[in-house]
Amino acid sequence: MVCVSGRAFLRGSFHEVTILVESGKIRSIEKADRGNCINADLILPGFIDLHVHMRGLDQRYKGDWKSESLAALRGGVTLVVDMPNNIPRINSPENLQKKLEEAKRESYIDFLFYTAYPYLPDLDYVVGIKLFPEDLRSNLRPVFQRASKLGKEVVIHAEDPIILDEAEEPEKPEEHWKAHPEIAEELAVKRMLRLAELSGTRVRIAHATLPSTIQQVNEAKSRGIDATAEVTPHHILLSIDDALKLGPLAKVNPPLRSRDMVDRLRSMINHGLVDFLVTDHAPHSREEKERPYNQMPPGIPWLDIMAPLLVTLVENRTLSPDVIDRYSYYPAKHLGINRGSLTVGCTADLVLLDKEEWVIRGEDMSTKAKSSAFEGFKVKWRVKKVFVRGELIYDGGPVVSPGYGLPAIEKSCSQL
Repeated sequence: MVCVSGRAFLRGSFHEVTILVESGKIRSIEKADRGNCINADLILPGFIDLHVHMRGLDQRYKGDWKSESLAALRGGVTLVVDMPNNIPRINSPENLQKKLEEAKRESYIDFLFYTAYPYLPDLDYVVGIKLFPEDLRSNLRPVFQRASKLGKEVVIHAEDPIILDEAEEPEKPEEHWKAHPEIAEELAVKRMLRLAELSGTRVRIAHATLPSTIQQVNEAKSRGIDATAEVTPHHILLSIDDALKLGPLAKVNPPLRSRDMVDRLRSMINHGLVDFLVTDHAPHSREEKERPYNQMPPGIPWLDIMAPLLVTLVENRTLSPDVIDRYSYYPAKHLGINRGSLTVGCTADLVLLDKEEWVIRGEDMSTKAKSSAFEGFKVKWRVKKVFVRGELIYDGGPVVSPGYGLPAIEKSCSQL
């Protein structure tokens, strides 16, 4: 039995508790201090990231399951759902099997997958299909209908490809937003919600950048459409005004928006109007990010810093405590798995942090990208220990071998 004591995040608020773990589950949560426990300044549920790019396969130079899952542990993330735009793309049984074998062999943390258009298998570790802008040129009714039949989710990078074709062609990363006008997102979201309504399919709008997107999704919910939306740290914290400082990291799809848009989107997630926080963690090599703008891949890495950064931003009231649930409890509920909450009967994925100031430096990170949009930012917390399925797997560094991670296919919490 494992005993952990400290200030814990219990569904929306913080309480001094002692948590007992047995057989991989949370057995009890008590107000009393039992003594002889592992002490922590803060205890969080393991974070669940519904949108990451762990790379691997033919892109191992960007990141692999070992490097990026270690980055996740350092950021308090214990489960990721990985996107399928690998090389090769995950659009066949053969490519999916290669990816599964690689993740099982290398990952420290648990995982699930999305597949790429038009492939959507009936497998428990595949939670849905991801559509990218180029896929939106196709007749998508068959994919939506298959997803509905299987009870899977369609996740959409919602930017209309025709609008993107006709957009400006900037020459600098800080002008990248010109290539991705707001109307591209607005039109694609409208179309995807209509398809969801016609087919009865679960849909999620990935990395929303516009308040109007959240409004469209919430209006769709009121009409009985099974729709959700996610936002990223960069779209609620960084704006076009930050682009000059960010340099190559300012090139991200969809793009950074105006300060007004960012502030409104952050207010929406702080008030519980956005379903999920995700990172869209996207590592690239330094060499790639140093290429000319039109050859430079888009994306920002995040996993290494998530728990320290989020708690720091909650403390200084930039973000509300509810954001922690949007990155743990609500993703678990959405997936139908017994994670993401410090609740009796749930899988014991625990993140222990100590109060410690340190400065974010990309060169210190575990991700192969070795870069951060918050370079030089001082955070007030550090992840010290991480438990996954009740076992200590990180104690200032990994204490298990790569390959500890498994597909997270268990179902909802039950009392012991």
